[in-house]
Amino acid sequence: MPPQTSEDDDKPFFYPLYGPREPRKNDDVVPSSVLERKSTTSTTTTTTANAETLIDELTKLPCPAFTPHDSCPKGYLGAREDCWNESMKEWPSVIAMPSTVEDVQACIKMVPVVGHGRVAVLSGGHSAMCMPNDAFLISLRRLNGVVVDVDGNTVTCGGGAKIGEVDAALKPYNLAVPLGTHPDTGIGGLTLGGGIGWLTPRVGLAIDNLVAAEVVLADGTLVTASSTSHEDLYWALRGGGGNFGIVVSFTYKVFPVGGADGFEPGHVLGGIVPFPLEHFDRATVIEKYGADCLQTDADNVQMMLLPNGGPCISVFTHHGTMADSQKALDELGTGYSNNNNNEMQIMPPKEGVKAIPWTDGVQTLTGMGDPNGAGDLLAPGNPFYYTAGFVEQITPELATFLAKAQQDAASQTGIHAGGAIVIMPLNGPFNDVPSKATAVTARTAKFWVVFLLRLDGTPNDQEEGIAWGRSLKKEFMAMEGVVTDMRLNKPGSSILVDEATHSVLPSQNEGCVETMRSIKETYDPENLFCFASLSK
Repeated sequence: MPPQTSEDDDKPFFYPLYGPREPRKNDDVVPSSVLERKSTTSTTTTTTANAETLIDELTKLPCPAFTPHDSCPKGYLGAREDCWNESMKEWPSVIAMPSTVEDVQACIKMVPVVGHGRVAVLSGGHSAMCMPNDAFLISLRRLNGVVVDVDGNTVTCGGGAKIGEVDAALKPYNLAVPLGTHPDTGIGGLTLGGGIGWLTPRVGLAIDNLVAAEVVLADGTLVTASSTSHEDLYWALRGGGGNFGIVVSFTYKVFPVGGADGFEPGHVLGGIVPFPLEHFDRATVIEKYGADCLQTDADNVQMMLLPNGGPCISVFTHHGTMADSQKALDELGTGYSNNNNNEMQIMPPKEGVKAIPWTDGVQTLTGMGDPNGAGDLLAPGNPFYYTAGFVEQITPELATFLAKAQQDAASQTGIHAGGAIVIMPLNGPFNDVPSKATAVTARTAKFWVVFLLRLDGTPNDQEEGIAWGRSLKKEFMAMEGVVTDMRLNKPGSSILVDEATHSVLPSQNEGCVETMRSIKETYDPENLFCFASLSK
């Protein structure tokens, strides 16, 4: 696949799809504390001499590599802006920007030369550990090429591609991959963690449709993981996170979208349906949404958005004919007793639902139609605390809990009004995959609940907001129907269960974690890739 390269390697490499990211706020200089810190991979404090030695060695790479000690810090500071979550944007020792597979291999071989033993990888920049302190960071953003094989019904994407870039390549063919719900998300971390998206109720997770992956291993060799090659690695990559190597390309099955009877090619019925608070009780809406999702067909795919302090919002899409889509829309909002005068039921407004294209319509709904714009709840460069969990059923207790959390968030210190809780449906092909077939084993789950808490205020305020989020997580995890939640490595660790943050794994089948440890030992025995996010 043809790489995309910068015209000037000593300048930050920006991607114009959703606008450039210039250094923000106070990030236009490198703090003295970073320049003078002691490396965790060295016993000495950074000095001018060894900083110059590092820079000299990095010039031998075939691709740009930036450090905090560069005479002009713009390249380094610009590269940091690919980190989506401001609260996780730390200060790597090196940020390398490869454009080819060979560049990635050269970066891996450079790591021991410059005395590093800790490699972090950035794909799209949404991982909680994509920009860690003191890491040798390899940013894959230049490996963002996309090649569509229409005859073979596959698409091959560079490891640094974002959903929006994949969608743009598939748009002329009215094809799609089950990759996430926001165009700014990188496909790498998303896929390696499972990959839940709009098409999951129809075709399963991204990993359920992953045909092959090209992986640069800890020793710099390139291998292909598939059902017929390096089968153990192929199993681990499908939900086991980036613990085993750097995936430089993913090949997926693709599926036709839109164009059912009554619609233009590539179009479906979709839009936003809010449930006004004066007529709809939050907990009732959430519980009924859960029940309705389990009774509908695969054409009717709805996400439930619970913005902080606001009403419940159905993000509605339907892949069927115009007649079937309209019928499903007409039924949305029925079955509530919300009129005290016992007259005609009050319905939620549906003017925001219409025939929309998949790429420029459905895939921008979670960004409020303006990905990374002012109205986007998930706009980059803001601090977030987020966690999530698999849920087998939305019980009355869980619905009440989520409704209260949505209400309380509006007045919680350290929590911005722009956050939300999101409920995504899973029921369908996701449940048909045997639990031992991939490293995502919670195949009895019907929903994925995500707490996206945008932080606000002073550092102390934000700490209070994080503490509140953690208390929600602990209560959430103890509820009936919740079967597991995200598992993350601690910096410098191998595969582990983070008990300090209640990352328990009751849904992992027996032997799953042990199998991942064994595969980790085979492909990365020195734990070079120690910052990776693990399976969900």
